[in-house]
Amino acid sequence: MTLPQLYTNVTLRSYDHIRNSPGDGRPEGCGMGSPFAMGLNGLVLRNNAGYVKKLRLVGEYKEHDLEESSKNGRVPDSGMMLNTLVRVAVERSVSVTEFCWELNTKMLPTVWHGLVHSRITCLTVRFPSSRSPRPIIVVPPLPSLVSLKIIDIDPLCYGDDISLLLAESEHLRELKLIWSPRMHEAREPSVKLGSIFGRRRLTLAKFAIKNLYHHSDGWCPEYYDQSAVEEVTVINSWGGHDDHPESAFIHSRLRCIDISLPRLKLVRGDKVSKELVELLAKTNGLEKLYIIGPKKPKRPNSDNAFPRSPVSNGSTPPSELRSDSLKEEHLEAITRNHGATLRHLLLPPQWRLTSDNIALIVRNCPNLEQIAFGADFDRFPNLRLLMPFLPKLFAMRLLDNPDNSDFRDKMHELDDGRHEAKIGGATSACEWSKLRWMELADLVFEVGRVELMEDSDNPGKMSYRRKVWKRDREAVKDIEIWKMDSLDVF
Repeated sequence: MTLPQLYTNVTLRSYDHIRNSPGDGRPEGCGMGSPFAMGLNGLVLRNNAGYVKKLRLVGEYKEHDLEESSKNGRVPDSGMMLNTLVRVAVERSVSVTEFCWELNTKMLPTVWHGLVHSRITCLTVRFPSSRSPRPIIVVPPLPSLVSLKIIDIDPLCYGDDISLLLAESEHLRELKLIWSPRMHEAREPSVKLGSIFGRRRLTLAKFAIKNLYHHSDGWCPEYYDQSAVEEVTVINSWGGHDDHPESAFIHSRLRCIDISLPRLKLVRGDKVSKELVELLAKTNGLEKLYIIGPKKPKRPNSDNAFPRSPVSNGSTPPSELRSDSLKEEHLEAITRNHGATLRHLLLPPQWRLTSDNIALIVRNCPNLEQIAFGADFDRFPNLRLLMPFLPKLFAMRLLDNPDNSDFRDKMHELDDGRHEAKIGGATSACEWSKLRWMELADLVFEVGRVELMEDSDNPGKMSYRRKVWKRDREAVKDIEIWKMDSLDVF
């Protein structure tokens, strides 16, 4: 009875070293092969392969005689045998619909051709970062493919052609393309979008790209059916207002002149620009908007980079001035065109919203369920007055200022019990009844039901407050307003 459930999702992880068991200290797989090899052996030789619906291969696979094989233009025997065994395992897994290759070695034509006759609907493939010689393939179309995610694409490492796969996989609706970060680091524009998307106009509902570094030929509307697009994610790709000048001739700007996306429901990205304002102004009915703030320091200038203009002490950098002016333009476009339908809103933390900004959002976005924005401590009194006008609010984040730690330091001055008491009292009114999660800088709290308890400010006096608990960030990792605030592509 339990056997089919046990083998529904199979993940085989490979290690490039021998690990010892934490129980008895003996090497894993002692007396047989490694757990990874024995897992493949089970799928190839036993009848449990028929129960598998998701097969995932991850980790570090060690290929022997790699240098010698590379000099002689050969694939190492260990790599060739791996691909042969995986193909047999996939062909025996007649019920598999999701396949993930996330090993550090390249998936060879042997496996690609084996997938053609499978029922795969969801495919994830990671290219290795090494440059060991491998066969290059024009990837064949997969007749049942619905969702495709390709990670660490690097045309100068491995030039596999996916254009035929995209053009003739007729059921493809979700496409996620993540290029290697090496291309940005080396400032190497080796991508030609026309060679990837030029065979046929794609009908995509969800589209995501990351680390795209290419010459400024724009994102042509001819590549996709605009009437079908529902979700768009663009990470570290098209230029923003604070990009380094050295990318001026490389990063393309999103051209919105001919864009018409009537079904667009989600936009997620990490760039603030005039083009994003124009996109928001030309569309209507967004339900989820995530503008991700900076996650790491900007890359310092290299020897061959253009120098930045000096900024005198005490002045505001030009990029911050542009960002502040763009804040008003973004908020105006968001509230005017999408306020009635917007449910999730994430704004960059460097935008410290004023009372007027918060009032504009609250007044025009009554259906918000999750919201995250930057607000300084002196905005709290107005915030308590405005937020009850969002009756559907489930999660709220007040983001830390990345430019200084004043807000975070102020939050850490109070102990957890004091925060819990203040949040419980402030949210006890019925207008806050649906609120369940709150973040102050980097402190996360879960908000429970209203209870009668002693007032911490007036010992001996009882009052109705909501029960509040301090939680780790692990508790909110799957809630969208936290989950989407990263540079990952989901």
